[in-house]
Amino acid sequence: MSKHRQPGAGALPARACGHARALRPMLILALLLASPLAAAQALYKCSDPQGLVSIQSEPCAKGSSEVWKREAAPDPEPSPEELAARAALAQAEAQRIAETARLAEQQRLEAQARIADEMRLRDAVASAVPPPRKSECTKAHDFNDLALQLPWLELTQAQREGIKRWVVLTCRDPDLLGGDGVEP
Repeated sequence: MSKHRQPGAGALPARACGHARALRPMLILALLLASPLAAAQALYKCSDPQGLVSIQSEPCAKGSSEVWKREAAPDPEPSPEELAARAALAQAEAQRIAETARLAEQQRLEAQARIADEMRLRDAVASAVPPPRKSECTKAHDFNDLALQLPWLELTQAQREGIKRWVVLTCRDPDLLGGDGVEP
């Protein structure tokens, strides 16, 4: 085999050479930008004698102590199974959020319906016949019953008898009494 090239063998057409020359600066720029990332295989946390702490991609300088070293390799791309699991989790979370929103809306509508029912009931009660008025005698009996049911009042026997006399006086029919308020 000869070491000389034969004309036309392995040569690029003139048009392809022009494109290759145009791409060369971009390729060099991409390699220059990627080189620090490729070189930074580890991160170092260093502390110098004055106590200053730095995190850097080069090993700690002399006189500094290395606090820790961490590998800076990027995380591997997720597998198709991991992607499917993430998608399933996202879908389950979206369903949970949708169900929570649906239940909250249902509770809001139920509360709104309850309030409307209470308002209708209140309006119906307000438009109904007013309750009959209690007579003074009924009010006196209610007061007596309540006073006797409250032990914390600590009523004496004399106070209880005084309330009972007041009830009797309040419940007397004034038409049966004479003009002086004394019974005939």
